[in-house]
Amino acid sequence: MIHTEAYQSDRLAFTKDVWNYVDSLCSAGLTEGERVLVTADNSYHMVVTLFALIQKDCSIVLVDSQMKESEVRATARALGCGMCLSDRLFAPSTEIKTIVIPLERITPSIEQSALSLSRWKEKKDALILYSSGSTGAPKGIVKSGRSFLDNIESTMERMKYVEKDVLLPLVPFTHFYGLSFLFIWWLKGCELVVCDYKKIRPIIKAITEKGVTVVDAVPSTYYILNRLLTKRQDTRAELKGSRVRMWCIGGSPLARKLGLDFRRLMGMELLDGYGLSELGNVALNTESPKTGCGQPLPGLELKVIDPSGVELPPGETGEILVKSGDVMEGYIVEGNPDLIPPGSHWFQTKDVGFKDADGNLHVIGRRGNEILRNGYLIYPASIEKQLEDQLGLKTKAFPIKDEKKGSRILLFAEVVMQEESSMKKAINQCLSTVLRPDFVACVEKFPTLSNGKVDQKAILAMANEWEANRKEEMIWSM
Repeated sequence: MIHTEAYQSDRLAFTKDVWNYVDSLCSAGLTEGERVLVTADNSYHMVVTLFALIQKDCSIVLVDSQMKESEVRATARALGCGMCLSDRLFAPSTEIKTIVIPLERITPSIEQSALSLSRWKEKKDALILYSSGSTGAPKGIVKSGRSFLDNIESTMERMKYVEKDVLLPLVPFTHFYGLSFLFIWWLKGCELVVCDYKKIRPIIKAITEKGVTVVDAVPSTYYILNRLLTKRQDTRAELKGSRVRMWCIGGSPLARKLGLDFRRLMGMELLDGYGLSELGNVALNTESPKTGCGQPLPGLELKVIDPSGVELPPGETGEILVKSGDVMEGYIVEGNPDLIPPGSHWFQTKDVGFKDADGNLHVIGRRGNEILRNGYLIYPASIEKQLEDQLGLKTKAFPIKDEKKGSRILLFAEVVMQEESSMKKAINQCLSTVLRPDFVACVEKFPTLSNGKVDQKAILAMANEWEANRKEEMIWSM
């Protein structure tokens, strides 16, 4: 069963809709095995569209629904897509055939066979997950059907989903995290709820009215939920009485304060996990925040290394490397349609963290902009994680070059103007001397992407602008 706010569809009705879409898309020019771009918000019709493309053994390119029309067209050209399916109406073009979903003209199908993933599973470019480019140039992450589906099977085994589960993914289906739940739903034969994940009221309504048992969301959603539950005791009581057995979080590391606040309000734990589009799910926690992201999935190996490549012992922070049979086929970089393979058997995640004595993975954040200060190598992510753990504060740290002192630290903090002075004091009290920032710049709201993550490129631009203004002020003061 799949539920939306307006209606529900059982497996038989869904299958019929998929075959109707198959015939309708073929009538509109879809050919067997071609590469098709899909960009749309979460909806029942988007799910039908994806499964229809799978029946035609298509290579599916998933692009964020917030991408501009010009960027969508450029991506389609670069990746050789023959068709674009979107819930937006694009300007007419002779370059690529664009079809709006839901389809206006439906061709009733006489096909009644069960849906199958078997042919699509053998396809080397079954999925191309187009990254947002939040930390670099946009690129296509090419996944084989086998690597993607094998990882889904391992995920289902670890999380122990059952047929009676009702899944509520509050993340975009155009990203790996959200997409994975469509296949978990189908393969496990449980129920799926599709709602507007950007608004808290439809979320509460879906949980309470649809009998949801598993919720998955990014940290920003849980911050909003915590604030609501603090103010509204009736809503808190309603959610406490719901059927939810697992509240899961992903997309960014779970902050200690966020988890503690949720447990205080709801009496349940937030369960963290770690994964990447390039690898799929890597580690999943089914117990408590004390074990971080939990153990790696079966068949995966993890290690943590220092900047020179030496493996670190438990408890020491460094870059996370993963060895997995579920690794991507490679990247397609914008303007270059040739695959760039991932290289080493050990995949460099560009994330930092550590393993504890029991082998559980604890993720701190992204690698980059490391700071050498008083002989210590400082990961900006370590500063950011500590402040979010202790103060519930979103921050981004950057190194600022200084001719006399080497590196200084600039910290952007998401703080309302009225709390700026007290928060700066709290930041200094929270951090040890070696981690304390030299400069704190407060902004009321960090720029974000459609998936709730901070827009790293926009923040970096803010840091560069801050540094340029500072240099200009220094010149004028000479």
